[in-house]
Amino acid sequence: MPSKTHEWLSGLVTAGRAASRPTLAQQRENAVRFAAMTPVPDGVVEDAFPGLTGALLFSPPEPRDDLVILHIHGGGFRTGTAAQARAAAGLLALRLNTRTVAPEYRLAPEHPFPAGLDDCEHAYEAVRAAYPAARIVVAGESAGAGLAASLLLRRRDAGDGAPVAGVLWSGVFDLRSENLASGSWAANAATDAMITPWLGPQMAADYLAGHSPEDPQACPALADLTGLPPLMILASGSELLRDDSVALAARAAVCGVETVLELWPHMHHAWPVFGSLLPEALEALDRTAEFVRRVDAGPFVDGSALTDDPAILALMGTSQEQAEW
Repeated sequence: MPSKTHEWLSGLVTAGRAASRPTLAQQRENAVRFAAMTPVPDGVVEDAFPGLTGALLFSPPEPRDDLVILHIHGGGFRTGTAAQARAAAGLLALRLNTRTVAPEYRLAPEHPFPAGLDDCEHAYEAVRAAYPAARIVVAGESAGAGLAASLLLRRRDAGDGAPVAGVLWSGVFDLRSENLASGSWAANAATDAMITPWLGPQMAADYLAGHSPEDPQACPALADLTGLPPLMILASGSELLRDDSVALAARAAVCGVETVLELWPHMHHAWPVFGSLLPEALEALDRTAEFVRRVDAGPFVDGSALTDDPAILALMGTSQEQAEW
């Protein structure tokens, strides 16, 4: 069962919904208001990231230099700001003792696909230049998770080996109209406190602006994911975007990508961004940090890294005849 804090927060959000659909300007104002109320975690220093307008850098007291996180904010490709990620970004920085960079990117409909993705790739390149020895975790929530997955595809195609993992919370991975009208988009309309069904077609229209939803750069659930780094995909079983995460995880597994999929019951959309406000968010951040530590330590299924062979091999010996068994 969800915590009392989660129930209170979900009830507050549901009760605060306007009877009519809010304008884009109102949605953006709400995102800025949420960001302004989000505190920087104790022990984390927030700075502007040099060379990227609006980008924020979150640093623990003595950050390591061999790992950095690029965290891409959500907002349906239409709203949101880097500052709304400060709780999650700062707490991950503390848990992993590494820097986290949260970039801004151009928003639709004024700047449709691929403008936002181009900006995220530019931010990635700036992070890579600032920390050339670091491996990079590409993370994001909601639309930011979709951008993070698309960014990983671009870096794979460029032959870039720096991304060590992808962390994708409640992601938007499939903007096809048939997806936005079926499955969890229909079944969970009454259980997702954070987003409403009309948002799906609206963000698809604004972000794609006539571009084909079959383009895997825009809809990574349709992409060949072969060669991506390990992925942690987290979503709620009660949210509208549940099936996007399930579809991406299934595709990643088929493509041979090490994949962790976690579906939490009862949670609202993108709950980890609430950081220390929610006990479930703290647990999700702990589990995310654990995943990153394991992946960063080395390939989980690399047999050559194992040191102890089963005892039966010593009993069998190493003769050619036995080897041919």
